[in-house]
Amino acid sequence: DAVNDISRKKDEIIHSLTEQVEAANTTIASLTEQITLMAAQRYGKKSEKRSSGKKKDDDDGNDSDSTPSAGSASESDSSKKPNTHRPVKKKQTRKPKSTLKEMIERMGIDVEKVVRELDEDKRFCEYCGHELIPFGEKHLRYELKVELPRLRVIEYVGVTYGCPDCHAKAADSDTPLSECGLSPVQAEAPKPLLPGSWASSSFLAMAIAFKILYQIPTNLLITMFREMGMFSVSSGTLCSWIISVSQVYFAPLFDRLRQILLA
Repeated sequence: DAVNDISRKKDEIIHSLTEQVEAANTTIASLTEQITLMAAQRYGKKSEKRSSGKKKDDDDGNDSDSTPSAGSASESDSSKKPNTHRPVKKKQTRKPKSTLKEMIERMGIDVEKVVRELDEDKRFCEYCGHELIPFGEKHLRYELKVELPRLRVIEYVGVTYGCPDCHAKAADSDTPLSECGLSPVQAEAPKPLLPGSWASSSFLAMAIAFKILYQIPTNLLITMFREMGMFSVSSGTLCSWIISVSQVYFAPLFDRLRQILLA
């Protein structure tokens, strides 16, 4: 009998503990659902809208009050209005690229103006042989020169020449110069080391020396140029300049040396 009583008590304890565990699991599931619902109402897409449960509570509270105030009525009306305000997205516009003249002005370096004139044997009109006279100037290009420890920006300006005799004949006949086949003659700028580049031979020589001889990375080299007062050059542009110089000038030299050594 004593053994039966002990086993019966154990069964009762186990049954009681099982019921408590089931009740706890039910409570945990209910709380989890409530937390999930609260998170959805707070952070979901409809979080700015008023929930129906809150409306019902407000309606019950209004019914319980026998004499509602005017302030509470206005608050309930304003709360019923949906929030339709949306932030206006600003259109992102890219900053316009600075021109070469603006970058030179930002550097604060004196610009040396070099005037290019025609040779004396070319200052004659090819139609009538009359001597040409200058009547204007035109910007040709900029060039950045390095003369350590000094930097110079050279602006090449070409003098434009015209024939006064042909111009007078065109004026008398009321015929435009463009229809007469006459065009002004202009002095040309010296050819750059790389076509379409503002870099001079001295600048590229310094960049190649720092890059190849001293093994300075491109980003550090650009930082050095900025500290020297030069305007910022992109790493892609600087690398393309160095590669172009090696292909145009160094590659033929190496090929010639290879031919001499193999001969």
